[in-house]
Amino acid sequence: MNVEELLKEAMDSYTEGKAYDALIYLETVLEMEEGNYQALKMISKIYVDTGFYKEAIKYSEIAYKKYSDNPEVIFNMGYLSQAIGKYKKALSYYEKYSETESNYHVMLNMGLCYMELKYYRKALEMLEKAIEKEPSNTEGYMDKAECLIRMNQFDRAMQIYEERLADKENNVEEYYIYMRMGDLKNAAGNIDEAIKYYNIAINFSKAEDFVFENFYEMLIKAEKYEEIELLLINFANSGHPREKVLNMEGRYASAIKDFERAKKVCDKLLMLEPDNPLHYFNSAYIAEMRNKFDEALKFIKKAENYISDKEVLKEARKRIKKAKEKYLKNNEK
Repeated sequence: MNVEELLKEAMDSYTEGKAYDALIYLETVLEMEEGNYQALKMISKIYVDTGFYKEAIKYSEIAYKKYSDNPEVIFNMGYLSQAIGKYKKALSYYEKYSETESNYHVMLNMGLCYMELKYYRKALEMLEKAIEKEPSNTEGYMDKAECLIRMNQFDRAMQIYEERLADKENNVEEYYIYMRMGDLKNAAGNIDEAIKYYNIAINFSKAEDFVFENFYEMLIKAEKYEEIELLLINFANSGHPREKVLNMEGRYASAIKDFERAKKVCDKLLMLEPDNPLHYFNSAYIAEMRNKFDEALKFIKKAENYISDKEVLKEARKRIKKAKEKYLKNNEK
């Protein structure tokens, strides 16, 4: 196959969810035509989409060496640097991009980078420029409110959220705004008000699972166990996959050291997803916490069928055996 055919096969493979096959085609293109822009761009995108930012930036750097004046390449370098926490480096790329282009999302990203660097005044200045550019886009207002929260200007941030909810042109889901209002109240030290807004957020039919997850993390830190029980009921009735609900319940049961409840959850997850190695490791951990060490080792044995990392298996066995020895020694006294 020639370069064009390989690029087409790569695109078709990725569209079909075969990322590994796509990468093989694209690497072949680079062997035939070093520095091929489309191949470098696609490889970087695949790694970004799958969360491997360090791999993505490696190929973007190759592209940047050859196409350093290409705005898309410059933007990608800024975006990837930002994704891995290199905020000053990201700003240098965004500034270079802004020399020739004026882009709303670049302005937002620059504002977010300044925010992470705790340059809040500069962040606000950049975010306000973005809002001036696209005054009907709620995204900029949301980032501005986050910056104000970090500056402990809670009233100003709340006013922004309330105004966006009232604006007919608001283009951000209402559940997300209510969630952020809950985060604001939590940051201000008002957990009861935070719970109120989160409960509004999770009752929207479109509320995504991360809203429930964020609510759980807030409640577990505040040791609001009765609220967590209610959250689990709401999550179970929300239409989200049962595995996600059980995963949250399992983490909760472990956190409060109710290992019998956690065991029941693990058993259900193994029935739902018998090929998921994580469930065997979790089951092993819960068995270990119940002092059922031989049972724990059996779960690790079963995990061998679904994981190739022998070192992880070895470490798990070592930990369980050490815990068993300590338990037996303590019981002899």
